[in-house]
Parts: sequence; C-alpha cells; structure tokens
Amino acid sequence: QAEDGIRDLVRSRGLGDVYKRQVFMVKLAIVSSKKYLKSKQAVDFLQYLDNQKISYDKLILEDKSYENTSKDTFNLIISIGGDGTALKAMKLGWTNSVPVLNLGSGRVGYLVNSFETINLQELVKSDFNNFKKRVPIIQNNDEQEPAFNEIVLIKNSPTRMLDIQIETYDQDVKLRADGIIISTSMGSTAYNYSAGGPIVQTSIDSLIITPISPFTKFPRSIVLDKRSEVKIIVQKNQDFSVQFDGNELQQCNEPNDLSFTYKLSSNALKVLEESNKPKLDHFLNQILR
Repeated sequence: QAEDGIRDLVRSRGLGDVYKRQVFMVKLAIVSSKKYLKSKQAVDFLQYLDNQKISYDKLILEDKSYENTSKDTFNLIISIGGDGTALKAMKLGWTNSVPVLNLGSGRVGYLVNSFETINLQELVKSDFNNFKKRVPIIQNNDEQEPAFNEIVLIKNSPTRMLDIQIETYDQDVKLRADGIIISTSMGSTAYNYSAGGPIVQTSIDSLIITPISPFTKFPRSIVLDKRSEVKIIVQKNQDFSVQFDGNELQQCNEPNDLSFTYKLSSNALKVLEESNKPKLDHFLNQILR
C-alpha cells in the first residue's frame, strides 16, 4: 500500500527520468528494529526503495554501532517504528546535522507520520525545506545530550520524596515530590501528560515544569517561554536518577547539593511532520479508548 501510494503520487505529477535520476542520488539511513522491519508496511516501503534504486543503509537498533554512523554517508534519516524509535533517530539526526522523517503505525505514535501521507519524491524535490524545526532541552549547556521530549529527575527510594528547589528569573520555589519533569511542547503528550501536565501545541517552543506526585501545594504545571532558563537544585544525600527521553543518563546520591540548569537549545533539528496542528483527535481518541 505504501509503495502504491508513493508510485501513484509520482505518476500523477508527471515526473520524468531526469528528476528520477536526481532522487536516486539521495542516500537514506533507515533506523528501525528487527521487529518493525518485518512489518508489512516496512517491507513494502523498502521494496519501493529497492525498485526505484534509491540507496539506503539499515541501522538496526539492537546493534549499538548505529550510533557511530558518519553523517557523510547519508542526507536523510528515516525511522520506522514507534515513538521510541523516532526519538533515537532524532538524536542520531541531531548528532549528525541530518533531517529526520519518522514513519510508523503504532497504537499512539504521536511523533510518527503514516506511510500513506508521505511523498518521498516531493521531499527530495523540496530539499527538505518543508521540514519543521524541533528544539530540544539541554542540561548544563551540553549540546551533545539533547532531550526532545523531556528530562526527568526522579527518586530511586520507594519511601522517601525528593526535596527540590526550582529557580528561574531570579525567583525560587521549594518542592517536595517524587520527582520533576522538564518537558518540551513536543513532549507535552508524553510523561508530562501522564503526570497531569497540559498538552501544548508543538509549534510553541516552551519549557513545561510538572511535578511528579507532589506533597507540597504546587501548581500542576508551569509553562515558560523559549528564552527561559531553569535551575533545579536537589538537596544532598538524596538517591535519584536523571532520565533523558526515557533513558537513564546518570544516578545521583551525593553528600552535597546538586544543581542542574535547563534551557532550550539555540539550535534545532529538522523533522518532517504532516502539519503544525496538534494531533488532538489522534492522540485523545487513542488514549480514551
């Protein structure tokens, strides 16, 4: 179905052999898992690329060496899978300054596009100019470890809450909770939403601060603009971990207070999305089943 849809779109536009030769010069990186590559849509899509003699490499998630792929070998990354696969492909695209197209048919799949709505030929023709820019959160100005959905500080002890201080715009607020989520608008429908945070349209660059099971009286969330910088201080001798997009970055339990500074990066990643409209119907109809 994916192959037929893309082929029909090409025919309907009357694209000639000269244009096709330009398309074939594009080198793709296909990021996926062994499981997803066995799906019918993935098989049909790769068959279409083979038939059109479009060059690509498979970067299998189970093989960690995919993270060391050089940007000189491809100029578009395509993920095939769910949102987790999409986030891994986006980090690879960020590291190599390469645009990303996320394809999939997951149960929720808020970050992925359906195979049927994407015209690969038109993407190449446009030189990826219709890709949206997605800005991640960075911790302590480290551009090498971005988080496109959220960064989470969460307790490791089942019985003890974290004592946290939040500082922004020369103001500070104390919080006792199981943890705290610092989310982008793109990640507002992920952990942030599960913790009671708001859904924010993805075209709005913002930082969303949401506590996890707060003990003190604290707003459900605070939404800050793209110029904001947030400092999180966790008091000494507390056992907690720091997670980036669901992956643990570090374990902490220090005799001194620990502080982390969060802000949106000044750089952006090009990601193709069907539109800037929030997928409210898609998202809410799935989770409210």
